[in-house]
Amino acid sequence: MRLNKFLARCGVDSRRKCDELIRNSKVSVNGNIITNFGYQVLDDDIVMCEGKYVNIEDDKVVYLLNKPKGYICTSKDTHDRNKVIDLIDTNLRLFTIGRLDRDTTGIILLTNDGDLANQLSHPKYEKEKKYFVKTKGKIESSDIKKVKNGCRLEDGTKVRAKIYQSSQLGNNYEWDVILTEGKNREIKKIFSNFGAKVTLLHRYFFAGFQLNNINPGKYRKLSKNELNQIIK
Repeated sequence: MRLNKFLARCGVDSRRKCDELIRNSKVSVNGNIITNFGYQVLDDDIVMCEGKYVNIEDDKVVYLLNKPKGYICTSKDTHDRNKVIDLIDTNLRLFTIGRLDRDTTGIILLTNDGDLANQLSHPKYEKEKKYFVKTKGKIESSDIKKVKNGCRLEDGTKVRAKIYQSSQLGNNYEWDVILTEGKNREIKKIFSNFGAKVTLLHRYFFAGFQLNNINPGKYRKLSKNELNQIIK
């Protein structure tokens, strides 16, 4: 098995993140640093990542969590901030599928299955993400059309999204936004580019799942039938 796939199967992280770890000389096999993604791991090889032994876990799980405001999605943090992985009561090594900003709330999936994480987060699979957004200021209908068809923002970022206005009170607006890619801070960048400021951002739908009655900071484990539906 290729080294990057082996690490993903071990639950280290998604395939792309595992590639970064290998590239940055964080992975060793039998005591030797390996930087070749395609290195073939044998049954009796001893693999370590960032100084820790790794092996394939048979128990692959996915948790659906309602992320509260003020939590970050990284597995490690040097500033001792609250992490979403600490909200899950498990001894398994988990990581998030995709990211939400610290002040963004809503649905986030956590898993120990790197291959599944790649399937759900890679743009080519076009898994829909739906957000409820509040802003100060609005985007004109002509600009909404540009974003829907795909356009570049002033900073050069290429974006594509469906934006629907749901309500207005004075200069305060509410929107539904649908993404299939989800670049870093994409929604905030879109609204800022056209003169509006995001004051609230909440993801309520991802890859066919909704929060339903899950309270902030709470979670549930997905069933095997649910997993089979999202990886079709």
